[in-house]
Amino acid sequence: MLTDMGTLNLKLNAQNLSAEITNLLTEESINQLAKETGFVSREGGKLNGHEFLDTLLFTNFNHKELSLNDISAQLFIKHNIEISKQSIDERFTEKTVTFFQAVIEKAINLSIDQDIEVDFTAYDKVQIKDSTSFQLPENMKYKFPGSGGSASSASIRIQFEYDLKNRKILDLSFHAFTTQDMTNAKDTIEDINPNELIIRDLGYIKIDYLRQIEDRGAFYLNRLQSGTKVYDLKDETFVEIDFGKLFKQMKINNIVRLDKLVYIGANEKFKTRIIIERLPDKEYQERQRKANAKAKKNGTKISKDNKAKMGMNIFVTNTDITANKVRPLYTLRWQIELMFKIWKSIGEIDKVKKMKVLRFVASLLTKLIWVVINWHIMRQIVIYFFNEHGIEISPYKLFKTLKGSMNKFREALKNGLTDLISFIDSIVEMSPRNHRSEKKSGMLTWSYDVLRMF
Repeated sequence: MLTDMGTLNLKLNAQNLSAEITNLLTEESINQLAKETGFVSREGGKLNGHEFLDTLLFTNFNHKELSLNDISAQLFIKHNIEISKQSIDERFTEKTVTFFQAVIEKAINLSIDQDIEVDFTAYDKVQIKDSTSFQLPENMKYKFPGSGGSASSASIRIQFEYDLKNRKILDLSFHAFTTQDMTNAKDTIEDINPNELIIRDLGYIKIDYLRQIEDRGAFYLNRLQSGTKVYDLKDETFVEIDFGKLFKQMKINNIVRLDKLVYIGANEKFKTRIIIERLPDKEYQERQRKANAKAKKNGTKISKDNKAKMGMNIFVTNTDITANKVRPLYTLRWQIELMFKIWKSIGEIDKVKKMKVLRFVASLLTKLIWVVINWHIMRQIVIYFFNEHGIEISPYKLFKTLKGSMNKFREALKNGLTDLISFIDSIVEMSPRNHRSEKKSGMLTWSYDVLRMF
């Protein structure tokens, strides 16, 4: 199989990956986590941790359609266990959530490789964080209140933070939609320690927050918010930078990148380092097109300053990282956005029916466990075909196949390492034929450069 494609490295990676997945999901390892988290408290119980997780993980992936009676039936089919739907409902407790959280932490630690061409030795941690949200049935509003209005009165916001250097989850938590990212940033500021690098989206960042990161002896790397005033200090006078003129000067003089110390904020005047990258004309025009369409829809106008900024990537940082490495380092944050897209498009985490909150949270976690395990398989295949054959594989198509092959995946896992290697090998074999990227409108398409870093 694939012997004519020079796949020795891929086969070795598949073997290593298969071994890691097998070790993670063995009956022994899962039951050990179940005991450590208190999901099971005694030997000889009717339902152990592995049987419960296995049933939820490899049953109807659409939990909106999965009933308690369905779970009861699958437990009998898969494990010959007779248990009522009422008893199953009673299994969805805080300890079940803790148990599944322990499994997903191990799963995510498998799914992120450290082959990023960035030197992290200067920092104790490199933290990336982002959030995603979706609406829930209204019976959950007491736990996850939404924004109200035309939207549902119940919505959830998932906060996910990962330490790239130490390959460790720092936060995977579920919150009410009303708990905004900036609120989360304020609530967790005490968790930031000296010599840590913080990379976050604009929603988490205000000037005072950057100041607090610096005061704590830590480092930040962020994009500049569009409305933020930027100043040069000339002859002890603050002079606002005209980004329209600056953009023209950069274009006329063919300057791709500027690196300078400035002051930001109309009132605070916070001193920081700014890196400005001029975008190619095509990308600049596309940004303008989207912004104009949005402004027209909302009945607003775009300022000249913001129009100019659309032609640039503008970053602020207090690190000494060389300017040409700033953008590649910042794009590491996109890893979380990519995972969120998969969670929703394939994992369908945002499709939820009325159920008790603890059952919803536990079901959500099992979906995330499946997605992150399969993410690692997808990543290996995408990178291999691009590097070795210049073939772009669609992550969307590949995930759909993996989802449709769920029962085969489970059977291979049950039979052991050799069968799991064969399963992954079969997915590789069909990828050039069935998973090529077509770049259709509306389909997920991600740059190879970003996928390579994940």
